[in-house]
Amino acid sequence: MTPLAGRYRLLSQIGRGGMGTVWRAEDELLQQEVAVKEIRLPPGLSEADRAELTDRTLREARAAARLRSHPSIVTVHDVVVDDGRPWIVMEFVRGRSLEQVVRDRGPLPPGRVAAIGLRMLDALSAAHASGVLHRDVKPANVLLTDDGRVLLTDFGIATVAGDDALTRTGFLSGSPGYIAPERLRGEPDGPGSDLWSLGATLFTAVEGAPPFARPSPAAAMAAVLTQAPAPSRLAGPLVPVLSAILEKDPARRCSPAQAVAALEAIAGEAGTELDRTAPGRLRRRRRTPIVLGALLAVVLTVAAVAVVLPRVFPYTPPIVYRYTPPMALPSASGTAGLFKKPFEACDLLTPGQAGKVLGGPVKEQFFSEYHCSWTGPDSSRMVVMAYLTPNVWGAEQFYDIQVKSMKQEPRRTPGTKVRAGPDVGDEAFSFTQRNRFSFMRKQYNSDLSFRLANVAVSIKITGSRPGFTDLDRAAAYVERAVEKLR
Repeated sequence: MTPLAGRYRLLSQIGRGGMGTVWRAEDELLQQEVAVKEIRLPPGLSEADRAELTDRTLREARAAARLRSHPSIVTVHDVVVDDGRPWIVMEFVRGRSLEQVVRDRGPLPPGRVAAIGLRMLDALSAAHASGVLHRDVKPANVLLTDDGRVLLTDFGIATVAGDDALTRTGFLSGSPGYIAPERLRGEPDGPGSDLWSLGATLFTAVEGAPPFARPSPAAAMAAVLTQAPAPSRLAGPLVPVLSAILEKDPARRCSPAQAVAALEAIAGEAGTELDRTAPGRLRRRRRTPIVLGALLAVVLTVAAVAVVLPRVFPYTPPIVYRYTPPMALPSASGTAGLFKKPFEACDLLTPGQAGKVLGGPVKEQFFSEYHCSWTGPDSSRMVVMAYLTPNVWGAEQFYDIQVKSMKQEPRRTPGTKVRAGPDVGDEAFSFTQRNRFSFMRKQYNSDLSFRLANVAVSIKITGSRPGFTDLDRAAAYVERAVEKLR
């Protein structure tokens, strides 16, 4: 085979994923071993789509080039276009991905996972400081080298601050089960989205399976939006920090600094830490007793998404999803009585009504037309998610997914009280529970879902007052606001 760009001779295939193939190659000019990523363009693409994927590859090279000096990020040497296709030339790494290690050896000890997480947080912090979001953190993109380093690779769908948006409206890139909920909801993402994906990656490493493993990509994404992570069996001291990182609401998610503090304590308590003289290498040290503080409370933020996947890939490779409106399936009630006027979730409660629910003055936070939150005294908080679907069937599907998860809540949190009701909408279900992650003072989580014709609503309240009273009041306000839209 003729060397790429007259310089890089492909020797053997070392990896294959949803967006391309990675080859071991020789740089004949410098006479050194390199890795070359061949970007595979799917057949049948239009010229515009081919140009977009090529531009994305060039953007990956630019993103990684900004970070070439970081010891935990795979170095990109060059990018070439050969036979109309882009190829990325990278540092050749001897080792295996975290995905391979877990698949071959099983779950890793919490201390080692904490140390790996610290190195990844260091790499992500450097990327974010340079204006780069990775957007595809997952076990397959974390490399454990033979010389003890931990490396983050594949900035193929990275976002670089200052670049024009390359992904057209209606497309979402990423790996099912590792895409942060706010990205699936179409909300603005940021460093916290990469942190969430890292949390899912560390969960997989310590438990041996992803937190939202499902039989299909679409089911995995629905689980990310509407269900709690799988119960932890092996995470031990990592449970609080993983729960705080995997918080679905980005406003309540723990910060990178909080994650670093918790992971450093866990790695140190386990007698495993990073050797600062050899980046990524793990070494043992004498144990020192450290007490871990409580992290953030976990409150589910429920949403739903309809996707069409162009093809199904093994495990979780990066793929491009096209959003489509819910299918116009027949409904028993036809179109009579359906809501048609668009609305925003923030318009469903007035500040005065939200204040009555939360017991004092509130601060409203807009996230998207479907998602609004209000913060009140003593860190009390209410989240309202509301969806206008084309037909009753669509709202029923959203409602059924939420209720199925809510009915399992007593198994996740003993002492949870569930009920059918209150008497709002066409059907409603709710639960209330003591917040098991709040140790400084008593806090309670209360969740309610209801459907009114083709509108599906979810209301979540975290506050100091137990029971269903505040939840029922909020539901009544929202129901009256929706009814006025007819």
